[in-house]
Amino acid sequence: MTNSNCLENVCCPKCGQKDRFFFRASITAEVRDDGAEFAPSPRGDIEWDRNSVTECADCGYSACLKHFRNLPPDPEGMNDNRAAWAGASLGTFIDETGVDEEDTLGDLLCDLMHWSDRHDLDFDAALDRARLHYEAETTLESSP
Repeated sequence: MTNSNCLENVCCPKCGQKDRFFFRASITAEVRDDGAEFAPSPRGDIEWDRNSVTECADCGYSACLKHFRNLPPDPEGMNDNRAAWAGASLGTFIDETGVDEEDTLGDLLCDLMHWSDRHDLDFDAALDRARLHYEAETTLESSP
């Protein structure tokens, strides 16, 4: 069964389990001198985000929720590094332009198109090459 609610796209990167996790979440509680209890709605929500500590109920692997997303295969074990290199580039772009994080990728791609025009390079061909590299870096080779 595909998760389509609270656990959509969540999968343990160690064991592949998709059904049960422990999230470190925040709640709103009504606290009195004699104790505390879960606050009634609308204040009584349980909240977590992509940085919430998450633990797999099966294997015990623990990390931030963002590390539990279903990611494509990483046959060379290099894709975290590749993503970090891209993140560093995007960070520099944000510092230079002041663009907000949500718009960064699109704005950088647009500016790379302008850069390609000025350097007589074919942006679409480079993008096609990049897709081929990505596919090679995220595909498990089948054995004959």
